[in-house]
This record gives sequence, structure tokens and C-alpha cells, in this order.
Amino acid sequence: MKSKKLSEKILRSIKSRGFRNIALDPVLETKYILQRSGENFKKFLFSFYDLNGKELCLRPDLTISSVIRFIQNKKDNREKVFYSGEAFRKNYQKKDSIIKNQIGYEILGSKNKQKDDKEIIDTSLKILKNSGFKKSVLISLAEETSKKLIKHINYLDKYIISIDVPSGLSSIYEQKNNNTNTIIANETLCISGIKDCCLTLKGHKYSNKLINLDIGITKYPKNYKYKFLINPQASFNLIPKKDPYGDKRLSGETLIVGGSKKYPGSMLMAASATLNTGVGLLSLAIPLSIYDVIAGKIPEATLDTINNNNEFISKDNIKYLFENKKRINSLLIGCGMESNNTTQASVDFLLKNISNHFKYLNGIVIDADGLNNLSKINEWWKYKLPKNTIITPHVREMSRLTGLSISKINKNPIEILETYTKLWNVTIVLKGPLTFIGNPHKKYILNRPNPGLAKGGTGDVLAGMINSFLAQGLNSEHSTILAVSLISESGEISKEKYGIHGSTASKLINNISKIINQNN
Repeated sequence: MKSKKLSEKILRSIKSRGFRNIALDPVLETKYILQRSGENFKKFLFSFYDLNGKELCLRPDLTISSVIRFIQNKKDNREKVFYSGEAFRKNYQKKDSIIKNQIGYEILGSKNKQKDDKEIIDTSLKILKNSGFKKSVLISLAEETSKKLIKHINYLDKYIISIDVPSGLSSIYEQKNNNTNTIIANETLCISGIKDCCLTLKGHKYSNKLINLDIGITKYPKNYKYKFLINPQASFNLIPKKDPYGDKRLSGETLIVGGSKKYPGSMLMAASATLNTGVGLLSLAIPLSIYDVIAGKIPEATLDTINNNNEFISKDNIKYLFENKKRINSLLIGCGMESNNTTQASVDFLLKNISNHFKYLNGIVIDADGLNNLSKINEWWKYKLPKNTIITPHVREMSRLTGLSISKINKNPIEILETYTKLWNVTIVLKGPLTFIGNPHKKYILNRPNPGLAKGGTGDVLAGMINSFLAQGLNSEHSTILAVSLISESGEISKEKYGIHGSTASKLINNISKIINQNN
């Protein structure tokens, strides 16, 4: 009796909100149910055949029935409808297979989904309030139920797939204190665009493997459409092809400026990576103090030094390069050069005058101490820089360049890239567990964390590869995507062979040339 009175009260409340009662057929064609719900739903149906051999079933759910009715009638106008009655569904755990007193209400044919969703929620709260429940109690019950369910799911030893975002993640992303239970997914199927909350360091722990699903949406929310996941294997198609009749200059000529007595290894890593990715000619501009170290390890390179400076790259070095390296196709600045008054003046002078001297330059890469020096140069982005200018900061270097805190950058790296790629008009490779590549128009994400890559020298290897591909004619977008993909794949090979503790930058280089050979 109480149940009947409650049902009547609910139905009156729904009707008072402008919803129209509709009668639903108790028998439906089975094929329509399966089209809406999938073949797995068939085992729950009470089905039979009519005299014409058509498979029919008792309605298993009133919501499905209402949607089928709307589609069959081919109505274009918006409908606010409600319904009630019994549904019939097999239940192997209970003897009673009748779902009694099912009540539902829908807004079908919506033209404004956000507005109509709000009306549905407001109606639900109104109905429950009229039924004797307080709004605060209802919300509290819903949240508590959700937390318990999420906690239970996370304890299950099952492979978990989340749709769009893991439940609870968006609230964690927005809140300062993380008290919300969140689904820990093995993979997340992002619906027509990767949501920013999945791309934070905190968010990625819950979303894990990201797969972008295109479901045919043409109008995207802001920034959704222009975020792409990098597929390393597909990226290998970008590897430059060699002309069997070409000479070394056809494979590009490049220059690396950097090194110091304290960090000769950085130059060695960058130079080795550059050579092992196919460049034709390599020159190294280094201080005289490390000449012997470099010459003994990189015999293929031309070494350019200035005798009057023994410790660091100076303006004299840069002037020499302007006069003697006019044919270079790419330039890498910064590996191991240190950051002080001398090197800062050198970087400033180089960037301020680069377009006047290197006429064959396809692009430049600024890495490591090049970035640290850059952070001390006022409005460097207003210099006339090459079209394919690439900077490769990790989050601490990005913090120095922007003046933003590390936590703010980590909170929304895509938004940071959106702002600064446009302000500086450069391509940014933001290195970390997740690697982000951004230019003023597109953003790319490599979702492949590997602790084995968090080693000294890895950044030098990456910068050297990008520089090499620029010299061979690739643009900034393709150079960065290819280099990031190669170092990721190489890192996976090293992790398998040596473990995350035994992976080193030198071992990465050995793997990279093999990957290129296998995919070229």
C-alpha cells in the first residue's frame, strides 16, 4: 500500500513538471532491443516467435522501450515524456523475474543537452523532495554509494576499462585536496578527444593507457579536437629515406653548440645520437678545454674551438661560426654548456643574429643549459628566430622559462603549452613521465611512462635526434614526434633487456639505430 501511494505521488510530481504520460507496448521485436543493448542482453529476455517467424520479446526495460518508440515514430520534435509499469527480465538468482512499478521520464529529441540534463536532475530532486527526502540527504547518499562502489571495483582483481574519464577523476582534478575515491583504470577510452584531467601526473595514475575514440562528433569543446596520442610504430613512417645516389650533404649538415669542462658527456650523448640517426655532416662548437675528450670519442665530427676561451662557449665562438658555418641546415644549442654570464651573452648574441647568417637553416633546437640561459634573456621570443624553432624543457626548466610554479605546470600541461607555444611561436617538447609536444595549432601526447628514461643524458640524446631530423629536412612537428617515438621505443627495449635500473643514455643510442634500420 505504501509503495502504491509513493508511486502515485511520484507520478503526480512528474506530471506537474510538464511531462506527458505515454503507454508502452508490452511486447517488442527482439532485434530492436538488441540494437539498443547488444547481443549480450539476449540472455535476459523472455523471447518467442509469432506465426510469421518474427522473434518477439516482453519488454525488459521501460527506458529502452521509450527510446525505441521515439525512433520508430521518427519524431523530430522535442518530447518530455514519462511512463510506468512492469518490465520482464530473466533473473537467475531470484524466482521473481518481474520488475514492478518501474517509473521513468525522458526528454527525447533534445536540442540543448546541457539544459535538458539540468531539467532532468532538477526534476529528480524535486520528486524526491516531494516524496519526503531532503536534498542534502539525497546528495550525501548518492556520494556515499558512489564511493563504496568505486572502492569495491578497485579491490577487484579485474581489468578495468573506463569510458571517457575514470569515475571520480574530474573531481580530483578540480579539487586541491584529494579525498575523493576514483576508479583506477587499466585503460581509458576517451570519447572524441582526450580530457585534460587524464593528462596530469595525478590524473594519469587513474586513467593509465589512453585510447582516443572518434564517435563522429564534429563540434568539439574547446581544445578537445587538437590533442592527439602519439603512436610510436606509426611515427616510424616519418624516418627520412636515403637517396642511394646522394652524397653526404643530401643527408643534411648540422652544428651543435655546447659543452664545458664540467659536462663533456652531454656533448658526447647529443653528438652520438645525431650521427646514429642519419645526418650527413656534423660539426661541434666546443670550448678548448674538452677538445681532447670529444675528439677521441667522436672522430666523425668536425671540431670548432676558439683558443682565447678555455672554459665556456663565448661570443668569439659564435662570431667564428657565423663566418665559417654558413651552410648548416640545423643547429642544437645548450647541451652541457653551463649557465653563466659568458654563456648567456653567447646564447643572446647567437639568437639575436641567427637569421642574418645561417641562410640554409631549416630549424634550431634549444635544450638544457641553452634553456637556462634563455630564461635570463628578456623577451627572447621577439628575436627573429627560424620557423622551426624547438625548445625541449623538462618541467623545472619550463618553470624557469615561464615563472610559473612546477605544480601549476603539472596541473594542466596542455593549457600551459597552449599559452606559450602561441606567445613564443615555437614548438615545445615538455619532457616527463608523459611527454607533451605542442605547437600553436596542435598538441601531441606520448602516453608511455618509463622510469628507465629518467636518467642523465636522455635529454641530450633526444635533442640530438630532433636536431638530426631537422637537418634531414623534417619540420618541427615531424622531427619531434619521430624523435620522441624512437627514444620511447628504445627505452622499452632497454627496460626489457637491462631493467629500469640498468637502462642508460648510451644504451638508448645503440637501440635507436637498430629501430631505424628495421623500419626504413
